[in-house]
Formats: sequence, C-alpha cells, structure tokens
Amino acid sequence: MFQRCRSVDVFERLNKIDEGTYGVVYRARDKKTGEVVALKKVKMEKEREGFPLTSLREINVLLSFHHLSIVDVKEVVVGSNLDSIFMVMECMEHDLKGPMETMK
Repeated sequence: MFQRCRSVDVFERLNKIDEGTYGVVYRARDKKTGEVVALKKVKMEKEREGFPLTSLREINVLLSFHHLSIVDVKEVVVGSNLDSIFMVMECMEHDLKGPMETMK
C-alpha cells in the first residue's frame, strides 16, 4: 500500500523557476529517465508540530486528481533529512499567473 519515498538526489536541479508562499519550485531532470519535472520544495520553516497541514492537503488533492487542466503530481521525494520534502510535478512552460493578470 505505501511506497518508500525516493531521494531528491535522483534529480538534477537545472534552475530555480519561482518562489511563492508555500515553497520554492525548481526545474529538474530525473537522472535515470531524463524526464524534466518541477520540484516544489515544501516550506517547513515555522512548523514545530510536523508536516504542514496545508501541504498535506495539497498533496492529497493533487495526487487524487487526474485532469488535463490540473498539474500532475507524480510523487513525493525527500532530502537528506525530513525538513527537505519535495513534490515532483509535471513541468509546465508557463503558469497561470501571467494570463490571469492580463485578464484583469
């Protein structure tokens, strides 16, 4: 039922895409398959009681959805300690921020 999380070290970070309220996003390449993905690092700075509830909700929702209009979360990977947790997502060339701002 549960699978062991892979290490973030199986990815080569190519560049930083953006940083937002909930984490930093990097473009990365899977060293084994060559697939380019987005790695979203979950912010853990202010969490004293474990994994952030907002991140847990986001991961659960995105893992359960499979739709062309929703970014696909492929897996969750960990760094050398549990303070470094990343969501592996499909890498999109553009986000919705730009088009949404031009529509205002």
